[in-house]
Parts: sequence; C-alpha cells; structure tokens
Amino acid sequence: MGGLALDRSLRLVVFGDGPWAAKSLRRLQQGRHRVVAVVLRECPSDPTLGEATRALRLPVLQPRDVNDPAFVECLRALTPDLGLSIAYNQILRRDVRGSAPLGCVNVHAGKLPSYRGRNVINWAIINGEREIGLTVHFMDDGIDTGDILLQHTLPIGWTDSYGDVLGRVVEAIPQLVEEGVELVACGNYTTERQAEAVGTYFGGRGEGDEWLDWADSSVNLHNKVRGISRPGPGARTLLDRQRIVIWRAYYDPAWPKYMATPGQVVGRQPGDGVFVKTGDSTLLVQEVEIAGQVGPPSWKLGTRLGVSLATALQAWLDGGVGEPTARSVDHA
Repeated sequence: MGGLALDRSLRLVVFGDGPWAAKSLRRLQQGRHRVVAVVLRECPSDPTLGEATRALRLPVLQPRDVNDPAFVECLRALTPDLGLSIAYNQILRRDVRGSAPLGCVNVHAGKLPSYRGRNVINWAIINGEREIGLTVHFMDDGIDTGDILLQHTLPIGWTDSYGDVLGRVVEAIPQLVEEGVELVACGNYTTERQAEAVGTYFGGRGEGDEWLDWADSSVNLHNKVRGISRPGPGARTLLDRQRIVIWRAYYDPAWPKYMATPGQVVGRQPGDGVFVKTGDSTLLVQEVEIAGQVGPPSWKLGTRLGVSLATALQAWLDGGVGEPTARSVDHA
C-alpha cells in the first residue's frame, strides 16, 4: 500500500509510556509537526513521559479505557491527522484509530512479523538473536500485525545484556519515530504486508519465569541470564532454601561438553566466579546477589544449586511436606 502525496505538517496524538516515548516526544517537538495531546497509560511504568509532556506544556490525557466512546469523541475534537503509539499498553480499536484520518502507527521493538507481542527485547536475547528489529507499522485489528511502514535493526553481541540492548533501542527510537512520521506526512512510502506464515507471538513475562533449570544447555542458560539481567528481575536459583539472583554469567561454545550433575559447582576462577555444570557443558557464574550482597560467588567445589529432583520425589514418596531445595556438598 502506498501513501498519498501530502507533504505537510501533521497534527499528532501520542499514546505512550516511558523513556522511549518521552525522548520521541522531545524529538517531535523540534520538528515541523505538532503534537496536540499526549495520552498516558492509566498506570504509567515511570513518570518520564508525563514529566516531558508537562514540561512542554502539552495537554495530558489519561483514560481508564482508551476505547470508551466518550474518550473517542474527545480525540476527534482534537482533529488529529495521525495517532502514534509508543509503548502504550491498551489496544487501539477501530474507532480510536479512525479518529485520525491517516490512522495510527505503532513503534515496536521487534523485527516484525517475528517477535510480535510483549517483552520482545528479552525474548530476542533469550533466543540468541544477533540483532533486534525496530519497526513502525500501521495498526489494524490484530496485535502487531499491521502493514510495515519502516524497519531498522540494531546488533546484539554475544555478551550483551538486556540493559545494553535496551539502551541502544531507547536511543534509536526517536529517530525512527521522526522518520516514520515524515514518511506519512510526505506520502512518499510503500508499506509491506506482514507474512502470517512466519509470524511469531510472545506473551509477557511474569513472576516465576526467571528460574533457571540447570539441566538446560549452557547456551540457553547464558542467554537467559543476560536476557533478564538489569533492569530486569535477574535470573534465580536456589542454594539451601535461599534464593540467589544471578546477574551475570558467561559461556564459551568452545568449552568441553560432557555429562555430570547439573547445578553442581565443578570449578572456580578466582575473582571471576565459579563454573556450574549444565545439561551439556558449564556456565561461568560471575555476579550474584545473596541477601542484598552483590559480587562474584566463591562457592566450594561440589556445591549444588537449584532443585534436586531426586530429593523432591523422595520427599513426596515419603509423604514429606515442604519445598524441595538444593543442597551444599563440601569438597572432599
């Protein structure tokens, strides 16, 4: 689908949240287009967009239900040309999108049609992707399924954490937003329909998703630890009923692959952590948090992390009650 030859300044309504939207709003205010209102989440993730909006003296709207007919009329009264969604958390239904003659576009940190949905930066790292996509697409009745207007990519390195990739995305989004709005304003664009056969959808991550399974492969554990590191919740494991947060770990694919007990400490690297056995190789655990203290672990050889399935099964067979735990074994 191609655009109409407009080449004029647009009246914009921004639906958004967080630093992505705040930085994009400031960037838009430096250009020729006019933001006529900013729609905040009912419960913003942080105050940055609200603060930026008020500093720029722009109208702030914060509906409980963005699709409520009364709110749709409020949007129509603003006579916007284009709606712009940047990290907004409600689905914009047809009436909301129709309040702007040029429709609504969404800014998505995923390489559509892959990585639709939520928490896609985390999922891309967990899946071992070498790049993260940044997409501007027109919104339709689906979730991240509309025609693609513009798409760029950023690299993901082998040791990049969630914070590293998130920082790059936040810095790149404002320029992407500006480019997308300018394409619509000029009408000189061709959209790309998403191929349903290759599309993938990811649900939001929640409490409990951060636990590590030491029987998993080293590469999967390496990716999971860095994929939910700061500012995420951090990966979790157990040591004698104590929860441990693992903030940083490393795996080299050249390391030996062999069978042994997953979750057991099998080596130490003074000043840089310990080697923990995985389902196929080892993982160098470099930074942990225990009872609020952060640093490299110095566990003894033979220490076991995670849940002992055999112990849990035996307790269940014996009618025991309680949470299965890992156990520490002194090196003999």
